[in-house]
Amino acid sequence: MADPTVYVSAPDDPELRPDEDSESWFVLVNAPRHDPVDGVDWDEPGLAARYADEVLAVLARRGLDVRDRVRWCEVRTPADLARDTGSVGGSIYGSSSNGARAAFLRPANASPVPGLFLVGGSAHPGGGLPS
Repeated sequence: MADPTVYVSAPDDPELRPDEDSESWFVLVNAPRHDPVDGVDWDEPGLAARYADEVLAVLARRGLDVRDRVRWCEVRTPADLARDTGSVGGSIYGSSSNGARAAFLRPANASPVPGLFLVGGSAHPGGGLPS
């Protein structure tokens, strides 16, 4: 992604920091799904590291340059998510929701089986577990 959406979570939780002078960040970045045949092959050697470097450069261009402060970085790509969760292409939000009404085309969270509910990115209301 040339100009990705970047979500940064930096909780003020001492249990997540290695020491008093550190921070622990979770950075979520929009990325194309894993599709070695017709799209992006996230298993290509070096691709994940190059994209992580680009995300840090994007943050720097947006006024948040932390490149000299990174001690440790774990990169999880759509290919990793596909392997670890079984989601097709590593899509964390389920089926594509392009367009103003696309999310409403997803199945409702109540299934035809009594007591069984659908949750997560591919159900409506989507994106997580209902509270």
